[in-house]
Amino acid sequence: MTTRSRLVSSFAGIAFLVSGTLAANPWNGKVVLQAFWWDAWNSRYPQDWYTYLAKLAPRLRALGVDGIWIPSPAKGNVGVNSMGYDLFDHYDLGEKDQKGTVATRFGDKDSLLRLIAVAHANGLEVYPDVVLNHVIGAQEDPAAPANKYKRFRYHGFAGADTGRWPKDHWNFHPNPDHWCTAGDWCEEKFGPDSCFLDHDHGGGGNGGYMRDQAREWFVWLNKQTGADGFRFDAVKHFPAYVIEDLLFHAKGHGKDYFAVGEFVGGRQQLDQWANDTQNRAGTFDFGLRDALANIVDAGGFFDMGRLPSYQQDNRFKTVPFVNNHDTWRGAYWDSEPGSRSHDDRHGDWRRNGDELAPTIDPDNPRADVAYAAAFAVDGSPMVYYEDLFINTGPERFESDPDTLPVRDYVVNLIWVHQKLDIKDGAYKVRYQGSSDLLVIERSGRALIGLNDSGGEHLAAWVQTDFGPRVRLHDYSGSNDNDIETDAHGWVRVSVPPMSYAVWAPPGASGGFDPASRRTVQEFQLADDLGDARPQSLGYGGRVVHDAFRTAGAIWPAPDSVVKIDVYSEDARAVELRVYRPDATGRKSRTSGQVNHIGTASADTPLQLVFTAVREGYHQLSLRLTGAPQPSSRAYVKVEYTAPRTSALF
Repeated sequence: MTTRSRLVSSFAGIAFLVSGTLAANPWNGKVVLQAFWWDAWNSRYPQDWYTYLAKLAPRLRALGVDGIWIPSPAKGNVGVNSMGYDLFDHYDLGEKDQKGTVATRFGDKDSLLRLIAVAHANGLEVYPDVVLNHVIGAQEDPAAPANKYKRFRYHGFAGADTGRWPKDHWNFHPNPDHWCTAGDWCEEKFGPDSCFLDHDHGGGGNGGYMRDQAREWFVWLNKQTGADGFRFDAVKHFPAYVIEDLLFHAKGHGKDYFAVGEFVGGRQQLDQWANDTQNRAGTFDFGLRDALANIVDAGGFFDMGRLPSYQQDNRFKTVPFVNNHDTWRGAYWDSEPGSRSHDDRHGDWRRNGDELAPTIDPDNPRADVAYAAAFAVDGSPMVYYEDLFINTGPERFESDPDTLPVRDYVVNLIWVHQKLDIKDGAYKVRYQGSSDLLVIERSGRALIGLNDSGGEHLAAWVQTDFGPRVRLHDYSGSNDNDIETDAHGWVRVSVPPMSYAVWAPPGASGGFDPASRRTVQEFQLADDLGDARPQSLGYGGRVVHDAFRTAGAIWPAPDSVVKIDVYSEDARAVELRVYRPDATGRKSRTSGQVNHIGTASADTPLQLVFTAVREGYHQLSLRLTGAPQPSSRAYVKVEYTAPRTSALF
């Protein structure tokens, strides 16, 4: 076992034994896990990746992860076979009987909301993927120009074609206000191309409708899920002001949340897009990623001294990364999709036709250098699921979340990033006078040395902000002996070949146990939301006298306090009924209930506070009570704490 492996194994062994707090990272220095891969599936939790991730959450907490990026939650065009990017109905989070299924590939709406609450209980944030550029799966419209399939109608609680955000061919390109079919904003690539150009930006009412509807949906999604941030897909293909608009209305004036757009382009393009969102969202740093791929590919001939020059300049919300689902599609990094064998790619064996960029082999001897660089520079480093976990064996689609093996060097980098508060220190390049050695300091926090040489230990004297006569320990395990700064704060560092080192004052130890957070989710009862058919979850519908309307379900921890506020669009006398789950956590109408009757209005809610006697799905239902009243749209805002772990899901 290598020194680094011994060090990481030691950390892993005490992670659950030593109490500690998650490192005080700035909001833009989070460690983010892309918590899925292309074709993600687990037969232990079929059609329920959300529950798999809920089971994985305690382990991610113990590793030091800050947040997880999850797939697009909306219903895709091919139901369970959809990865979410062929989006059909934005308002169907896995609750309507559409496209041959109720749930999405990743689970139903109940499972999604439970995952977010369980993640919060484990101190993790959740960032859903958002697809706005296109939708797929429409009915045919003979009058539509070009692609005839541009009439989108959705099921709602009131029946067929009553769902929210219908669309017609004039809402896409080309349309009478913006007769455009070419260029980044107009070309149809993945399905009918949404037009967001409104009157203020050279378009007209068709684009204005789409922008208004996108805003309304995004605010709804933010409240419904309680998500902490977002990843936006294909942002190069529609105006940046759309993202700025949505984030402003959903998150307010502040900008201290994670948000990143997938813009595949050069450094100046990335900077400009982030600027155009008024820094409400950042970008994945594709320029830096090209350099990281070159480190691995070049076999020692990459110029490490030039690595910082590849970074984008606007790093307010930048996200360095090594791999993602668009650079790795196959069981192995070098396999075709659907194949279980190495070295079977056609043509360019590092990249197939479905990938945006060549895959980086996480087991390449220089992959740890690439990952260490991503953790050392500015931004929120994103770790790919396939890189953190060794997920390429025969149990790829049936792995146990408790025992799935990890790559030690990725675990180590997460640990040192968090324990040493790396991103709290100013970013300074301390040595770049060699084509093989680069040394970066996060001021007063850590020195990170990166060595690209194939066979030579490399050393250099560097200035530091640690001060004079400070002892420094290498937390990577690459060097056994501590070093010390001289009387002027300089120190001699040495890095083994094809490796990295991380020096900081000794004493950092232990695992991670961040505080549990409560979750706030808001359910909306309206006729154009949900689905009344028996195959669906049965949520939605305006509140009426003659029947209870079910807003949704939550999964609180046993003996935890649940707070509910009910608002009505028009002042109404209402009865709130919460159905308790059965002993297995399943939904029940016969296992007890909590009732409260009173008046709810748009300004003054009907409030209920109770303690959950057992964990499981608590169903939230409403009806009008007292003298007959007209139906009304209603909002059910719930604050609760989910369990960190559970034997019931």
